[in-house]
Amino acid sequence: MYSVFLVEDEIVVREGIRNSIPWDETPYALAGEAPDGEMALAIIKDVKPDILITDIRMPFMDGLALSRIVKKTMPWIKIIILSGHDEFQYAKEAISIGVEEYLLKPVTSLEMLASLGKVAARIEEEKKKLDGVESLRLQVQSHAEAMRERWLADLVTGLVETGVAAERAREHGIDLVARLYCVAIAELRADDDDFREIAKAKRTILPQAADRADLIAFAHGVDRLVFVFKGESAPALEETAYAYAQGIKFEAERNTRCSVAVAIGPQTGRIGGISNSFAEAARVMKYLSATGRRVIMGVNDVQLAEESGIGARGTDPVADSLRTVNREDIECLADQYSDMLGDNPVRTNFIAYYLLYDVVVAAAAIIDELGGDIKAVFPNGVQQESIGEISASREAFKAEVCRIVGAIVDLRESLNASRYGGMIQKAKRYIDEHFADPDISLHTVASYVNVSPNHFSAIFSQESGESFIDYLTCVRIDHAKKLLSSSQMKGADIAYESGFNDPHYFSFIFKKRTGVSPRDYRAEKNEPNG
Repeated sequence: MYSVFLVEDEIVVREGIRNSIPWDETPYALAGEAPDGEMALAIIKDVKPDILITDIRMPFMDGLALSRIVKKTMPWIKIIILSGHDEFQYAKEAISIGVEEYLLKPVTSLEMLASLGKVAARIEEEKKKLDGVESLRLQVQSHAEAMRERWLADLVTGLVETGVAAERAREHGIDLVARLYCVAIAELRADDDDFREIAKAKRTILPQAADRADLIAFAHGVDRLVFVFKGESAPALEETAYAYAQGIKFEAERNTRCSVAVAIGPQTGRIGGISNSFAEAARVMKYLSATGRRVIMGVNDVQLAEESGIGARGTDPVADSLRTVNREDIECLADQYSDMLGDNPVRTNFIAYYLLYDVVVAAAAIIDELGGDIKAVFPNGVQQESIGEISASREAFKAEVCRIVGAIVDLRESLNASRYGGMIQKAKRYIDEHFADPDISLHTVASYVNVSPNHFSAIFSQESGESFIDYLTCVRIDHAKKLLSSSQMKGADIAYESGFNDPHYFSFIFKKRTGVSPRDYRAEKNEPNG
C-alpha cells in the first residue's frame, strides 16, 4: 500500500481527484490533502507519504517551492506535478527538482492511476536496489570508501590534525568547509541482533546522504552511523539535523525491522570542535541506551551522564542490569535471577539472600542517582531480616525483584515525562485556546514554546504518542461535534468556527475521523432517543 498526499487549491479539482479514484480498489491510500503548499508542508512532515501530488500554482507557497523543500528534507517522497499551464519553464524546473511525473490539467482518473503506477514501480525498483546484497559487497570491497570511513572516524574522534583537516578531506572527496558543524549518531537495533536487518537499514539510510552538500555520513562500527551536518546559521543547522533525523528514523523503521535512536551533539564553529560535538552526542546516546529510549534527542534535551549519574557504569553487573532494563524485560530479568538460585534448597536460600541484597543495594544507589525517594521503595530501609524472610521463598524472591525493578522503571519514565511535560502541556494549552485560528501551525506553536519546528515535532510525537496535526485536528473535530449537537449553526459556519477555512475539507476530515458526515452526526444527536 502506497500513501498519497494531495495539494490543490481548486476545490473542484481536489474533490474530482479524491472522488473519481476508487482508492479502496487500488494499492494507494489517500493519506491527506491541503489547499496550499504552506499548509501542506507541516502536515506532510507528520504524515510522511510515499507519493505527493501537487498543483504548481497555489497561494502562499506554490508547488515548485513545496517540491524543492520536500526533496531536500524527505527525499524518498515521489512527486507528481499538476499544471494547467503548458509552459516549458515549469516542466524544466520540475525536472531539475527531481519530480517524477508532470501532468497537464484536466487530469482523468485513468491518467492519474497510470502516473501513480509508474511512480509505484520506481519505488519498488529502489527497494530492490536497497535489498541487493551485491551493492553492499561492492562498497565493502572499495578501498577508497574504506579509507574515507577510517579517516572520518579519526576526524570525529579527534585524531586528525586540525590544521590540515580541510586539505586531507579534499583528498577523500569531502568538502569540509562550513561556518558551523553539528554531529549526530544513529544507533540501529534489531531483534536478536539480526545483522542482516541492520545492514539493510544502513543501505536504506546512507544513499540519502550521498548527494547532499550539507551532510557527511559514514558507518561507525556494526550498528552505528555518524552524520556531520554543515550549515551557515544556528537555527537552520538545528532544523536540518532534526528534520534529517526524523526522516532516517521513519525510513529505516518503515523498511526494516530495526529501531533507531538518534543523538544530536552541540554546534561548533571550528573543525577542531567536531570531535567535541561527537563526544557530546555519544554521551546523549549513552543516556538513551541506559534509559532504553529509541527516540531523537539533542544534547540540550537531556541532563548529561556526569550530571545525573544515569549513564555512569561501574563494574557491578547487577547495577548495570537495573540501569538499562526496560518495562517489557522486567519479568525476563527476574526469571534470570531466579534461575541463578539452583535446585538445592540449602544453597537456594543462601544464594537468594546475597543476590537479593545486591539488588536492593544497587537499586537504592540508582534511585538516589535519579533523585528519587528511596523510602518510597524501601519504607523500612535495607533490613537484613526482611531480606532473609523474602529469600526463603523462590516465589517471594522473584516477586520482590519484579517490584524493585518496576519501581526503578517507573521512576525513570516519570523523569522522562517531566522533562518535556511542561513544554507539551504549554503547547496543548495554546492549541486548545487558538484552534479556531486557521493560520495556527506547527511553526507558530513551536515558536510559542521557543523551540525549532522540527525539534518540537519530534518531541510532541514522542511524548504525546500522536503527531501535532493529529492533536490539532482532534481538538477541532471535538469542538465541531459540540456545535453540531448544541446549536443550529450552518455547517459552513461550524467549519470556520472550528478552524477550517474550507467547508468541503472540513466535511471530508470530519467523516474520515468519525465515520459519518457532519449532517448525519447532527441528525443522529438530535434524534428523540439519541
